[in-house]
Amino acid sequence: MGRAKHVPHLDTVQDGLSPKTSHPDYVSVAPEWFWDENDPRAPFGTDDGHDTLTTLRAHFIQGGGDEHVPGCVAGLIADWGLVPETVWDSSADEIVAWLAADESHVRFLHGEIDAYIAAACGQFKTSGWIHPALRFWSERALMLLEHVLGPWERETFGAGVSGYDEKLAATRAVIQAAPEPPRRMQLRMYRAVGG
Repeated sequence: MGRAKHVPHLDTVQDGLSPKTSHPDYVSVAPEWFWDENDPRAPFGTDDGHDTLTTLRAHFIQGGGDEHVPGCVAGLIADWGLVPETVWDSSADEIVAWLAADESHVRFLHGEIDAYIAAACGQFKTSGWIHPALRFWSERALMLLEHVLGPWERETFGAGVSGYDEKLAATRAVIQAAPEPPRRMQLRMYRAVGG
């Protein structure tokens, strides 16, 4: 007997972003403000987060599978071409130097951070779990926001002391609540011992 076909939970034009069209596991952990498309704390509340969710929706409508979601997201970000991939592997000092080199860099980096967070939350919302690559990318984005971009903004622009605390805490809680992906999607090196 074959495995049941996965049917993604996709938003409709009529309902828009809604708990009614989302995976119940995601709905059970997402704070109310995660559904606000105008709240910049929410995964889909920025243009880049919304565009990422729209891209994921199109991917699934066109018959794309969960295993190809990281490639879909990587393609979207590569098409934007705003942040050199090397920035993601740079030291805090190197990232700060890149941010300081051009005033538009801060917006570009926020865009990619929002896209990585939206990708992880979007797959959880749609499929009920998060691909290991998306989980890694979103956690890396949250760490960069907390430890490099947020402090740099406070120092440079005098942004509020709390900055992104609520966004960071809520997003981390939602991502951590996502169940493990199906075994076929798990990276062997991260499987539980005996699993």
